[in-house]
Amino acid sequence: MTEKHGKVLFGKKENEKCKMASTTKIMTAIVVLERVDDLNEVTEISAKAAGTGGSRLGLHKGDKISINDLLYGLMLCSRK
Repeated sequence: MTEKHGKVLFGKKENEKCKMASTTKIMTAIVVLERVDDLNEVTEISAKAAGTGGSRLGLHKGDKISINDLLYGLMLCSRK
């Protein structure tokens, strides 16, 4: 959009509906990268996190894993 006139100059599939999962994953990764000083820090998986569906990581309550590895897992291809 141009600031002055508010007209769209170019669009590509701008009206096509798509799932938000990839955008959500990218934003989650950005927030983590902005807030975590040490990506090698190890964290323990909570019951709530372990119960979240759609993950390929197979995490269980009490598992210990680095933030770096969680980010890597976050950015893996989603299930279709």
